[in-house]
Amino acid sequence: MKVAVTVIKDPEKDRRILCAATQVFSEQGFSAAETQAVADLAGVGKGTVYRYYGSKEELFLAVADAGMKQLERHVLATLEGEEETIRAIRGCGLAYAAFFQENPQLVEILIQERATFRGSIPDTHLVYRQKNRGVFEALLRRGVAEGTLRDLDVTEATNAFANLLYGTIVCGCLGGSTAELTRMASAAIEILLRGIVSDPSTLK
Repeated sequence: MKVAVTVIKDPEKDRRILCAATQVFSEQGFSAAETQAVADLAGVGKGTVYRYYGSKEELFLAVADAGMKQLERHVLATLEGEEETIRAIRGCGLAYAAFFQENPQLVEILIQERATFRGSIPDTHLVYRQKNRGVFEALLRRGVAEGTLRDLDVTEATNAFANLLYGTIVCGCLGGSTAELTRMASAAIEILLRGIVSDPSTLK
């Protein structure tokens, strides 16, 4: 019987490996990337990379997960102590965009993950989106209850907001506008909040 071995990771080495892997995978793609290149960039032996992560696939998925964990912490931090609903919505969306503006390689990682492992594993981005959607739904419910927001389906509104942001980020990165992500997201958020019709009664 095979006995599972627990690997004790050095936090600094692990950080360097994940940072190096993020760069290598985002620049070279999953298929072309070599573990040796990751090891060299991280300043560790190739054996250390495989000891920490048993395969290139495991390392790649760890990179995607680590990136989403950082994004999660970054966005949720903006909501702490924020009691004004509209400011919280704006802050949440802009924090999301600002993170990708500073870490555009994560967009490439998420696109590669979808292309490489489609159907075999859940998309990491969607896993974290589902995990944290309750936070945003609670924010919208608060806005409805206080009268700041109109009565709406918070599930559908959360989906719309998430799709709007993710679409803005991906299209911005693919279109070469990485440095403009926060501006683009801000414009999209304002359109969502304000709408585009001057008289809502004209909507049928």
